[in-house]
Amino acid sequence: MKKYIYSLAIIVTFVLLTSLVSCNSAPEQPVDPIETSAEVETTVQIEYNTEQFNNPISPFDAPDPFITYDHETGYYYALHTQGNRIEIYRSKHAADLLLEGESKVIYRATGENSVWGDIWAPEMHRGPDGLWYIYTSSRITKDPGEKRVFVLGSLTSDPFGEWEFKGRPAYDIFSIDPTVYTAPDGTQYMCYSRVDSRKGQVLDIAKMRDPYTCYNGTTIAYAELEWELVEPYVGTKAILEGAFFLENNGRLFIIYSANGCWSNHYALGVLEYTGGDICSAKSWKKHPEPLLTYGNEVYGPGHASFFRSPDGSEVWCVYHGMLLSNDTVTPAERYCHIQKVEFDETGYPVMGKPIGYDTPIDPPSGEIK
Repeated sequence: MKKYIYSLAIIVTFVLLTSLVSCNSAPEQPVDPIETSAEVETTVQIEYNTEQFNNPISPFDAPDPFITYDHETGYYYALHTQGNRIEIYRSKHAADLLLEGESKVIYRATGENSVWGDIWAPEMHRGPDGLWYIYTSSRITKDPGEKRVFVLGSLTSDPFGEWEFKGRPAYDIFSIDPTVYTAPDGTQYMCYSRVDSRKGQVLDIAKMRDPYTCYNGTTIAYAELEWELVEPYVGTKAILEGAFFLENNGRLFIIYSANGCWSNHYALGVLEYTGGDICSAKSWKKHPEPLLTYGNEVYGPGHASFFRSPDGSEVWCVYHGMLLSNDTVTPAERYCHIQKVEFDETGYPVMGKPIGYDTPIDPPSGEIK
């Protein structure tokens, strides 16, 4: 009994001492796993690219250039006319696309599906289904002859993945330079340059049944302004081509090229959608003055495409230009240029002249280093 009382006394004494020590110590705080993990989380510092560059961004002939930026992959992608093949370039930096970017040939003209060569002006647009589609044209005979539009489709959402031939979206007409606009409701429209027996190359627009099939098209523009009709591109030799949809501040434009691609006077013009049926000529207004003409020793600037900077705050124009004057209008190399587009207070695009070769250019806003 005494032994039991002695042991109990020891236990009580230990408990009291422990309590006294605990009372003099800071109370333990409960561990919150969420707060603890937040405290140890490392903050990633994003470094933006500030390295300036000069035009042109291609060290080689790169006519009919196209560039887009994909937020899903974080890459810019580029295409240009290569004749017998379609090659995609990609890079994290727009200025490096054709200098140091990776490239992959995704299609070659072999005669299959009547694609024999002269693959011109490929463009890559994302469809409502989340897949990518390349719109271009080719010669349909082994020997030089008429051309038709055709479409390739990606098998995945990765443009550097595999592609397949999807078909010819337009009816059996001599046509080149297709481009696509996806309206807010998901409806798609294609604009392309069609050869007309009386007015030369004209611009047609057609509603699309799906990303690779069109309904009948309607002519919405032909060469008629003085600056669009520079010899020898008059009459049945007149040219409107290289259309591209540009949307800004609630306004929808089609930027197109007039005259021949090897002419010093190749230049960009502007059509604007005024409302109503998008496939009606009455719904489009042609602005009288060109958007971009030759200057600063850049000759024949044209065949434009447009892309937004990675942060979405800027619009950039991609176009080709010749290094030397070409009064003889003979085949000449055309190099890829990119240039930020300004807009006036109404949302109308302003460009004027190409940026000169010696002028340093800041990279698109939001580009990661």
